[in-house]
Amino acid sequence: MGKRFIQGSLIVGLVICLFPSLSCASARKEEKIQEARKEEVVSDHYEKGRAHLKEGFIIDAIREFEKAIEENPDNLKAHYYLAFSYKDRKYPGLAIREFQEVVRINPKITVAYYQLGGLYVGGGLNEEAISAYEKVLKLKPEHERKAEIETTLFTLNYNLGVTHYNNGEYAQAKERLQKALEIRPEEERIKELLEEIDEILGVTKPKPAVTRKAKDLIDQGISYYNFSQYDAAITEFQKAVESDPKSVKAHLYLAWAYEKKGEKEKAIGEYQKITEIDPNHLDAHYRLGRYYDSVGQKAEAIKEYERVLSLKPSKEKLEKISPVLYAFYYEQGMKAYNKKKYQEAKESFQKALKVKPGDPDATEMLSTVKMLLEEKGRE
Repeated sequence: MGKRFIQGSLIVGLVICLFPSLSCASARKEEKIQEARKEEVVSDHYEKGRAHLKEGFIIDAIREFEKAIEENPDNLKAHYYLAFSYKDRKYPGLAIREFQEVVRINPKITVAYYQLGGLYVGGGLNEEAISAYEKVLKLKPEHERKAEIETTLFTLNYNLGVTHYNNGEYAQAKERLQKALEIRPEEERIKELLEEIDEILGVTKPKPAVTRKAKDLIDQGISYYNFSQYDAAITEFQKAVESDPKSVKAHLYLAWAYEKKGEKEKAIGEYQKITEIDPNHLDAHYRLGRYYDSVGQKAEAIKEYERVLSLKPSKEKLEKISPVLYAFYYEQGMKAYNKKKYQEAKESFQKALKVKPGDPDATEMLSTVKMLLEEKGRE
């Protein structure tokens, strides 16, 4: 009896021990079922999103991708297509957020870094853009858009370097300019800037002062101008003008730089100086005419436009000044006609037809005043 009691106790003990195992297995099974269902829901939202994208329903696609991410925040594909959807809808901030999620989940996706680079540039986040583009080339040294990326990296590093330089942040300027020089080792202007920075930082001894010629100053100014560094460009062009006050090229680039800065009156001053140096400078007369026209100084504008017309302008410039000249000449002709000054009217209508050949109104009025002049002559 004692033996049977021991055997029964063992069986009960085994059953009791098995219950927790069975319970854990059941829980794991249920957990896997729940995970499978969840993944099925995520997949369903993702596939619906892709279908909407193909049909061009971007907003609907965005909703589905967002639902997929809500179910599974680490769903790479949903973040990836949501990022492009946001970009397509011109939501750069949201697109950046999603591409950042893509590289968080998988730091080796070069497409995401490339897209981030472009979005950062568009938002003026130049340092972030540099970091993203450098990551692209690090992951894929022979990227199909390597040349384009390197050009962008050069421009970003150069612009940041010059900005730091102009702000007196020489260490930061040196770092950026060195990176730009690594991309384009042939750029002499960067080498010159780096030499200046080293002198300022005390790395090298200052070179003996050398008087720079106007041509060198203009060339340096143009290099700044081409990279939209207008303050630095203006400084160089001003020095060039001081070095050679009769340099039309220096005055012209200085005027253009002033225009880029929105300093129109200073630009006009330079154009006036150009016409004093070279009375036949077509572009200076044209720019003066456009300025006078914009501020309502019609008489001055017409004077400049007539000068342009005498210098045989390009078709493009002629098309821009013709409407102003025609309106002026036609109006003058009508005023003379109404005062019965037919000879003056005739000359004005002839000028109107010169800038707008075949115009029916001017042609008709010219015929009329000619007829009236003939009648007057017979009297």
